Amino acid sequence: MTFQIRRTGELLADGMTRHGVDQLPRVEGMTGLRVVGREPEDGRLVRIHAAWEKAPAGSVLAGWAAAVVHGVPETFVDGTVNGARLRPVDLCVPDTAGGYDTRGLRPRRSRIPRQHQVDIGDLRVTSGPRTALDLARWTRSGARRLAMLDLSARFGLIEPAAFATFLDPLGGLHGLGGVRDLVPLVSERAESVPESELRYDWLEAGLPSPLVNEPVHDRFGDFVGRPDLFDSASGLAAEYQGFWHHLDLAPEKDRARRARFEAMNMTVVEIWNEDRDHTEALLREGYERARSRDQRLDSWSCPHRAGV
Repeated sequence: MTFQIRRTGELLADGMTRHGVDQLPRVEGMTGLRVVGREPEDGRLVRIHAAWEKAPAGSVLAGWAAAVVHGVPETFVDGTVNGARLRPVDLCVPDTAGGYDTRGLRPRRSRIPRQHQVDIGDLRVTSGPRTALDLARWTRSGARRLAMLDLSARFGLIEPAAFATFLDPLGGLHGLGGVRDLVPLVSERAESVPESELRYDWLEAGLPSPLVNEPVHDRFGDFVGRPDLFDSASGLAAEYQGFWHHLDLAPEKDRARRARFEAMNMTVVEIWNEDRDHTEALLREGYERARSRDQRLDSWSCPHRAGV
């Protein structure tokens, strides 16, 4: 590590002048701390290490902070609420913790067995499976819960079959039942949190279990694209259109891709952020259109059929 988080009082006690301390970078959302050394490019690590500096003895970093330490990238877990407000750093603290500054922290009185803890560098964090469990059970919606499990599988925190075994002996944890119910649906192929949430809506709409980012080829065997979700029986494809689909040239590329899919007799439903309140209705309507198509014109294929 090329940087340290130091308390201002310690720096002053070590002989640094007040002016020198004030010139050091501060930690956003926390007071009484400074960054010494070269700041990391990943700003999430600054807050995580600052939280660890403030944590009472016996604490364990958990939730999104543990996911970051395990290697989940910022595109999946950015440490904010909706990309704007900083999310407090999740921290499991022992019952014996005395008084401490909780600003910037979300301390939880949740017991973490030693077998659910790992040391990564100078940080103690929840293990991969425990991190996945907490990420999922600490969220309120089923869609986001599935997204947390998907990203955990994608970045190696869990293997779905082994995760089910990990959950079996656990009991008494808030939200555990909701996590167990979703384990059979976990996919490591989801490429964003909104994609996972879209798949949850797809299944809630009663549609057949979709293929996730499955390569689709034309009748000549040439690769055409990978829809976010695809039902190879009906030809229904669903695409989540995030803000990046408004960027330079993206709309033109999207239109060309959609036209190519539709030329193969696929039915494409695009879901934008503003559609989230009626996603299920849009998917059902698209599914009915897909089922009523002229099947003689179908010209797509999925050679690999990797599935969910």
